[in-house]
Amino acid sequence: MLLQLHIKNFALIDDVNIDFYNGLNILTGETGAGKSILIDSVNFVLGEKQSKDIIRTDEESAYVEAVFESSDEINEILNLNGIESDDVLIISREINLNGRTVSRINNRTVTVNLLKQISGLLIDIHGQHEHQSLLNENSYIDILDSFCTDGFKEVKNEFKDIYHKVKEIEKEIEKLEENEEYKSKRMDLLKYQIQEISEAGLKNGEDEELIKRRNILSNAERIYSSLSLIYSELYGGENRECAYDKIGTSIANIEIVEKYDEKLKDIKSSMEDVYYKLEDIIDVIRDYKDSIEFDSEELERIESRLDLINNLKRKYGSNIESILSYLIKIKDEFSLIERNEEIIEKYKEELERLNLKLYELTDKITDERKQTALKLEKLIENELKYLGMGKALFKIVIDKKNKLTDNGIDDILFTMTANPGEPLKPLNKVASGGEMSRIMLAIKTVIADIDKIPTLIFDEIDTGISGRTAQCVAEKMSEISKSHQILCVTHLPQIASMADIHFKIEKDVNKEKTFTKVYKLDDNEKIEELSRMLSGAQVTNITRSHAKEMIELAQKFKKQTKKLKF
Repeated sequence: MLLQLHIKNFALIDDVNIDFYNGLNILTGETGAGKSILIDSVNFVLGEKQSKDIIRTDEESAYVEAVFESSDEINEILNLNGIESDDVLIISREINLNGRTVSRINNRTVTVNLLKQISGLLIDIHGQHEHQSLLNENSYIDILDSFCTDGFKEVKNEFKDIYHKVKEIEKEIEKLEENEEYKSKRMDLLKYQIQEISEAGLKNGEDEELIKRRNILSNAERIYSSLSLIYSELYGGENRECAYDKIGTSIANIEIVEKYDEKLKDIKSSMEDVYYKLEDIIDVIRDYKDSIEFDSEELERIESRLDLINNLKRKYGSNIESILSYLIKIKDEFSLIERNEEIIEKYKEELERLNLKLYELTDKITDERKQTALKLEKLIENELKYLGMGKALFKIVIDKKNKLTDNGIDDILFTMTANPGEPLKPLNKVASGGEMSRIMLAIKTVIADIDKIPTLIFDEIDTGISGRTAQCVAEKMSEISKSHQILCVTHLPQIASMADIHFKIEKDVNKEKTFTKVYKLDDNEKIEELSRMLSGAQVTNITRSHAKEMIELAQKFKKQTKKLKF
């Protein structure tokens, strides 16, 4: 829903802020006051092209900002494009004197394409503008399908699932049927790599153990020399006093005096612990020292093995685990290519089976659409008759496309003719703006409950109508406004009387400059504006009474309809 519109230096508008509301928002004013400028500003902020001539005289740029209620669907699109989302959506657009425009969503600069993608989910404008969703042939299939049965929706979902599976299989077949020369070269390479890694017989952690062993062998003499010195210091030899002997002597000496103090016994016990621990250490050092043997051949074998492992690391992975994982991967790829023809054949069999199912479902989808189209045609024709187009014919044309899409094989086109004897034409070929707006109003009435676009704008809906037809149009707009926000520019009092919110657009001249102003009318001002619309320049008590009666009748009609569905 459109919550607020801020317009600055746009045509005759100097600086205007407008708050919009639920229901039917009516905009009226004398010819030339600038009513269409408001609609032009909305179209501009939604991405429609605009000339730099729209910039107010003596100003450097024009700026429009629109604030909307957001939705989950819109927020998802914003998030995919890296734009923060919230319950409120702010869209702004500026054009300067060199014709350059800048578009923003939530203060982030965006492309016009993204702006239009978002805008299409926010507002549907009916008049001489490009934001009419019902002129977009891509929307017809969604409208028609939304009227189909729940059973149809299940069939369509099944069709979509199978369709996407078919596309995945087709991609796999295409991948498998790549250039044969490439596959042959690829197999040769894989075969070489598999052989090279397999023959190496790698084991996880092997390189770490080899590096440890290499360090020992490379430093065998140094290790032996150091351990010999340590052993000599701890255990000594003939004619040499060592740590082991000194501790033994100390224990013997303390044994002489331990009987004089219990604490001396504790000291002796601790010294004995050290003595026996040192004895164990001496044994370990001796055994390790005696085991050291420099083997140049073993060292050479280790160096050679590490060179092989490092070479494989450079080619296939930073560690042995990565190399072995790569080996599994290329073995799988080799097997896949080797079994290529067999796999392709299986895929093609599956593809044939799924395509048969697709076309079976396609027939069901087409039949259901044709039946639903007949009902929808009748509903829309009835609405057109109610809106003063009693001779109009509306036809939904369903043709087959050249190929399947995820919506089936049907090409949907909405066509109509307003005059008997004239051929049916696509909706975008209907010439009259007012006539087009009534057609759109009829369709919107029928699809109101399933139409997801929250805001509708009607710019030329009253062109060429009056009297009872104008009253019917007003009633239909009021009905739709129970489930959608509507903004309508009108010259007709019948439509204006139905307003939930009434805005008046006035043109003012001050110091030889023209300004367009927008006012929200209270109840008395509504009566005065409606009186002006009824009588022109001369407003009398009779026209005021008539205007008041029209508003009362409109209120009575609105009370008979359902409450707002917002």
